[in-house]
Amino acid sequence: MYRVIISVFIGLLLIGCMHLNNPESSNDSAKNYSGNGTLPAENKPAGTSRPQVDTLKSYVSHSANVGDDFVIDISLPSSYSSSGSKKYPVIYLTDGNWRRPQHQPIHDMSKSDDVREMIVVGISYPDSYNPNSIRVRDLITHADNYLDFICSELIPYIEKNYRTDGLRTLWGSSYGGYFVMYALFQYTEKTKDVFQNYIVASPTCYQTTEYNGTNLDLFGYEEKLAANITELNLNLYMTVGGLEDSYWFIEPFKKLVARLEGRNYKGFYIKSFIDPGKDHMTVWEPTLYEGIRMFLKNEVTSVR
Repeated sequence: MYRVIISVFIGLLLIGCMHLNNPESSNDSAKNYSGNGTLPAENKPAGTSRPQVDTLKSYVSHSANVGDDFVIDISLPSSYSSSGSKKYPVIYLTDGNWRRPQHQPIHDMSKSDDVREMIVVGISYPDSYNPNSIRVRDLITHADNYLDFICSELIPYIEKNYRTDGLRTLWGSSYGGYFVMYALFQYTEKTKDVFQNYIVASPTCYQTTEYNGTNLDLFGYEEKLAANITELNLNLYMTVGGLEDSYWFIEPFKKLVARLEGRNYKGFYIKSFIDPGKDHMTVWEPTLYEGIRMFLKNEVTSVR
C-alpha cells in the first residue's frame, strides 16, 4: 500500500516538473488566441519538435471559419520588447510548417539587406496533421474559409497583441501561390486595405475550372475583378522557375502576368520574373527574400 502511494506521489511530481519546464505551458497572452480577443474555450500546446528560432513561439488555436485547429508560429525582431513603443510590419507565410527555418533568415535580413525589422507569422498545422493533404482544403478547395480565418480571426489577434504598423504582406508558393493570387482577386470583397504586398512563387494558375466541385479558375477570378475596378492599390511580385513544366506552370504564369499588366490599374505595381535554373522546389526561397527586399526596405512602405 505504501509503495503504491509513494509511486503515485512520484509520478505526480514528475508531471508537475514537466509542465513547469515546458515553455508552451507558460501563461503567455498569445496562447489565448482568438480573433476577437476573447479567451477560447480550449487551448492546446503546439508540438515542440521544430527548429529553434530565437523568438519563435507556436500556439494552437481553433478557427471558427474553417472549423479546425491551426498552429500559429510567431517570431519577433530582436529589437521588440514588451515595454517598447516601436511598431512593425507583419509578413504572413502560408505553409508555415515548412517555413519555420525561414523565420531567422528573414529577421537577419534587417541587419544585412537594409530591410525593415518585421514580425513573422507562419500559418501551420498541428504536428499530428499531414500538411500535404490538409493544405489542399485550405489553399485550394476552401480558400474562401481560409481567407476569412486570416482576415477576421488571425490578423485581428496579431494586431491586438503585438505592436504592428498596419503594413501587411502575404506570401505563398505553389498551392500557396494560388491562394495568394486568390486573395488578391478578392480585393473588392475581402482584401482591400488588408494586404499591401503580395509575394508569389510558382503559383498553381493553370486554367482548371473545377476540382472536387470547386472553381479553380484564377483567370475567371481575375476577369471578375477587372470588370469591377480600375484602381488596385497594392504591390505584387510573382515568379516561376525556368525549369518548371511549361504547360502546367510557365505558360499559364506568362498569361496571367500579361493579363494583369494589360489592365493598367491605377496604383498597381507588378514585377514578374522567370528565374533561370530554378525548378518548382527551388524557386520559392529566393522569391521570398527578393520580395521582402523589394517591398520592405527601411523606411519604405511602397515601391511606387
